[in-house]
Amino acid sequence: MDLRWYHDIDTSPAPLISVMDRISCLREPTEDDMVLVHQTMIADEKAVQELHSEMNMLYSMLERLRLQKDKHRENIRRARSLLTLARRLHPELLARIFEICAESGWTRAPVAVSQVCSAWRKAAAFPHVWSHLFLDLRSGNSIGKVEFWLRKVQHAPLHITLDIPLESPSLDEVLGLLIPRCQQWHTLIINSVDSTTMNHVLHRCSFPLPALRQLNLITEMGGSHLVDVSSLQDAPRLSRLLIEQPNLPQWSSFMRVTTLHVVLSSSTLLPPSMNATDWIEMLQASSELRDLTLELSKPGARPYNVDTQRVVDLPHLESLTLHVSPEVNAILLTMRAPALRQLHLRCSSDPLARSHMPSGAHLCRFLETSPCLQLLELYDVDLERTDFVRCFELLPKLEELRLHDSDIADEQLRLLHGRNGHCPNLTRLDFRWCNYLTGRALVNLAQSRLPRDEGEGQVSSTATQAGRMDEVAVINCLHVKEQDVLDLAEMTVCRLLMRSEGDHCYARGCCNNERYRQRMRLRHNNKLSQRVIL
Repeated sequence: MDLRWYHDIDTSPAPLISVMDRISCLREPTEDDMVLVHQTMIADEKAVQELHSEMNMLYSMLERLRLQKDKHRENIRRARSLLTLARRLHPELLARIFEICAESGWTRAPVAVSQVCSAWRKAAAFPHVWSHLFLDLRSGNSIGKVEFWLRKVQHAPLHITLDIPLESPSLDEVLGLLIPRCQQWHTLIINSVDSTTMNHVLHRCSFPLPALRQLNLITEMGGSHLVDVSSLQDAPRLSRLLIEQPNLPQWSSFMRVTTLHVVLSSSTLLPPSMNATDWIEMLQASSELRDLTLELSKPGARPYNVDTQRVVDLPHLESLTLHVSPEVNAILLTMRAPALRQLHLRCSSDPLARSHMPSGAHLCRFLETSPCLQLLELYDVDLERTDFVRCFELLPKLEELRLHDSDIADEQLRLLHGRNGHCPNLTRLDFRWCNYLTGRALVNLAQSRLPRDEGEGQVSSTATQAGRMDEVAVINCLHVKEQDVLDLAEMTVCRLLMRSEGDHCYARGCCNNERYRQRMRLRHNNKLSQRVIL
C-alpha cells in the first residue's frame, strides 16, 4: 500500500484565535462585531467539515489495515497448522488414537473425526477405528446405524455394546444383522432391564464364538428367571466375565475364565440372601481364576448363609476384591488361595462405630492359607488391634499396606520397626482417615527402616534386613502434623495426594484434600522437598 499521501497530512494543530479575544464582553456588540462573529462561525464550521473528512479518511485506512492484519494472521495460523503434530502423525497412529477415543466412551468418535479434514478422514477409514459399536435401542434408526457401522468395520474385531430397554421392537432385527459377524466378536456387553430379555439375547447367540474374549451381562431386575449363560459354552478364548444381577450367577463350565467380576444388584428393599453353596459352586466351575471381584452395588447389608464345611481351592488366584457388607466377609472362609498377591477388603455399607470382630477373625483365618500376599487394602474395615498383630505375623512378604478409616494405632505400628519387625518387605504405606495413628509414629517407623551406618556395626548374615520405606501416603489423618510430613520427606517420598490409577476414593470423592495441600504450599514453599507429592 502506498502511504506517501499519509505523510503529506499536516498533523500540527492550526492556531485558533478565539472570537472572545477580538470582541470585548464588557460592552454591547456593534454591527461590526456581529459580522465578525458570523464570519468566525462560518470559518469554524468549514474547518470542522474538513477535519471530519480527514478523520473519515483515516478511519477508512485504519479499517483496511485491520483487515490486512487479520488476513496475515489467518495465513500464519494456517501455516502453523501444517506443522502440528496431528498433521505429521502417521495415519495408522492417528487411527489408533481415534480407536482409543471410541473405546473410552465417545461413541460418535469415528463419525466426528472423519469430518475434520482430509488427513483425518483418511485415518478414520481404517476399519479398526469402527470396531466399537454402541447401540442404544431406545434411540431411533438402530438398524441403519448397524448397517453403516458394519460396512465401515469390514473384517476388523467387533466390540459390541447393546443397551436394551423393556420394549425394543428392533432387537431381533439388530441381532439378525450382528449374528452373521459372530466370528469377529471380541467383546460383548449386554445391558438389559430384565433377565427375560437377557436370556432371549443369549439364546439367540448360542453358536460358536471363537474370538470372544470379554463378556459383560448387566441386568437391573431378576424377573422370574435367573440369567442363563449356559448357551455361551462354545467360547474358547473367553477370559473376562462381568455379571451384574440380583443373584449369584450359575453355570457349569466356564473353566477358562481368568477374570471374574460379580456385582449383586437389587431393586427391592429386601435384597435376596447370598448362599455360600451357590458361591462355592460358581468358583468350582472357574478353577482358572486369577482375578476375582465380588461387589454389592447398593450400600447396606445383605443376608448371608454361611457354609463353613465346604472350601474351594483357587490355586491360580492372584487378586481378590470383596466390596461387601461386614457380614459377607465370612465368605473368606470358603476359599483357599495360596498364590494370592493382592487382597482388597472394602465395606459397602456405612462404616461401623466399632470394630467388627468377625471380620478380623475371618481375615486371619484366610491369611493362614495365603502366605504370598504382597498388597493388603482395608477400606472402611476396622479390625481389633489383636487382629492387626496377627495379620502382620501372617504376612512375611507384604510390600504395601493401605488403610482407609481403619483405626490402627502407634502400638501396632511399632511391631514393624527395624530389621526384627514384622513384614520385612513392607516398603509402601497408604493411610487415610486413621484417627488414632500419630505422625511421629510414622516418622519413627521410616527412621527404623533406614540402612544402618557403618559406624553402628555390621548386620549379621543370619538377620533379616528390613526394606527401606519407598513411599508413605497420609491423607486426612488427624494426628499427622505438617512437621511430620516434612520429616518423612527427609527419609522417603511422602504423598498427600490420591493415586493416579485404580484409586477407589476418586469415585467417592472422600479424600480430596485440596485445601490442606494448598496450605502446605503456602506455608512451606521454601522448605518443601521434591519428595512431597502434593
